Amino acid sequence: MGMTLMIYYSLEGNTEFAAQTAAQYADIDLERLIPEKEPPKKGFRKFMWGGRSVVFGETPPLAPLKYSADDYDDLIIGFPVWASSYPPAIATYIKEHPFTGKRVRIIACSAGGNCEKAVKKLKEKLPDNRFGEVLSLQDPAREKEKSAGLIKEFIAGIDQ
Repeated sequence: MGMTLMIYYSLEGNTEFAAQTAAQYADIDLERLIPEKEPPKKGFRKFMWGGRSVVFGETPPLAPLKYSADDYDDLIIGFPVWASSYPPAIATYIKEHPFTGKRVRIIACSAGGNCEKAVKKLKEKLPDNRFGEVLSLQDPAREKEKSAGLIKEFIAGIDQ
């Protein structure tokens, strides 16, 4: 078992790229959150569905998990920014698998590069944890070389 667990959700592959890249640089177990019903991946419906889901605080059922956060002291939470927040799959995980006393780092992916509001909301939802570094990536699957370098620096900061 790795010393760090990365819990992440990826709709379009950006956070998946970040997770896979992070796992190349350290002993990290990856737990991809997969909703039983995936949202639309393209067009206007994607933004309407995603925004509505965040605003109404939806928590969609998830496929079975492989790992438990209880078995780790260090967590990385990875997600795409939706409506200035974290996506519903992350909300489901937090609701169904609450954790405290963990060292938590964040990798947030967005088209605009601004993750401050989303990170603030996540920290507020997990108050009994110690937060470390935050990495904000802009379209990492498109900017692979640049993003891989930033992820490598981020991972180098994890005490393993």
